[in-house]
Amino acid sequence: MNSAQMREIILGLLAATYNTVGEDGLASAFILGRRDRHPALGGISVTLFFRRKKLMPAVMKLRSLGPPHLRYLPLGHSFEKLRSFLTDRYHLVAGNNIFSRAETSLLERLSKEQVDLLVDQFATSDILIPPQETCLFPLVTIQMKDVFEGAVFSLSTASGLAAQMPLANLPRGYVNGQQFPPFSDWKHKTQSPTSWLLVTAPSPEVAKKYRASILGAISLTVMHRYRHQFTGRKVFGGVVSVRDGWSLSDSSPHTPALGEDVVLGSEDGAWLDVIDRALASSSEADIKQLKSLQYFYRAWFLPDSERFPIDCITIDSMFGDANGATEAVARGVDDLFGGKLDRARVLLLMRLRNSVIHGGAPDVYDSSKYARYYRDYGDDPIADMSSLVAECLRRKVFDGQLREQPDPYAEVIGQAVAAGRFPARQPAGILAPLAPAAT
Repeated sequence: MNSAQMREIILGLLAATYNTVGEDGLASAFILGRRDRHPALGGISVTLFFRRKKLMPAVMKLRSLGPPHLRYLPLGHSFEKLRSFLTDRYHLVAGNNIFSRAETSLLERLSKEQVDLLVDQFATSDILIPPQETCLFPLVTIQMKDVFEGAVFSLSTASGLAAQMPLANLPRGYVNGQQFPPFSDWKHKTQSPTSWLLVTAPSPEVAKKYRASILGAISLTVMHRYRHQFTGRKVFGGVVSVRDGWSLSDSSPHTPALGEDVVLGSEDGAWLDVIDRALASSSEADIKQLKSLQYFYRAWFLPDSERFPIDCITIDSMFGDANGATEAVARGVDDLFGGKLDRARVLLLMRLRNSVIHGGAPDVYDSSKYARYYRDYGDDPIADMSSLVAECLRRKVFDGQLREQPDPYAEVIGQAVAAGRFPARQPAGILAPLAPAAT
């Protein structure tokens, strides 16, 4: 964000700030004084009113032009950050306005020098330069052969957690990556993770968004036939945030209970770097791709019929056009696969998507197009949509760099095929025209 854009935001903030409530003023009452002064020491009570409608253009500018993480948070977060910015620094510019009941905005009552001061304060504020904290997510179904260290996130073995850069300054012996929570002063029940995901972000809420993109990408490494095969194994969630001290919060498991662990090593560094760079980027294209991975991550945990609409949203997020989503997606798929896929088949799959997304069928099984797809192509449209979305993400986000996990049952399947108990060729569904089959 350049200085002119910062000034626009501050001018918008001041133009929306009054001493009277008006039609939609939101009151902020505070004690006038320095931020480092304890409220018990007293001061002058001040109330400012922020006119919601007038403040929204500045809020929108901050959200679109400011740090990328703001776009992962509710609009109200940016609204509150601007309000707090001014109330925390009001003592710098209050002057004779402390007891004013003028009907004019604060912008009309401040000098150019006072506005300049606020712009300078804004440039170095925690809005534009937010303090970072590291969130530690314990993983059960992902094994790390080697450590991956990026600018935004890292993946660590359990034994290597203490050596990770965000924790390197903690006392020797204090961090124990073999347990969750991983700190020696925790005296209650612990669990045993296999590895750790460390995400550095301005808040746990943003870190969880980043986590969804990262683990959505990791789920793409699992072969389609195994990605949604879950067992009764015990998995757990939770997150530890580390900044000034540490805090613990509960959560659902970070991955489903996969039948076989995902194993990552140094050979996966190239595509993990792609995600790390995108998380640090403010590019609209990168943010769009990260959101697609977040949708895909959300679908990972769901049974077939519940997964289908989320897969539809995922492919829409990659190719969709508000003026014609069905054609836009079909055209995007055509371009991505060089016209190798059956366009009529893709279009029927998209029309089934329309039935579910637009209220024609509350469940995918209720749509007449579900049965028609089976009749015309002999394959499950839910599985076809899932495999198509996964391959689109591999190609569009990772340009073929992402490495698929080897089949953990290849030897057993080979023996069954040789004995005639298993068909020699597995159906590849909608991706059959690709050689070799992608999933």
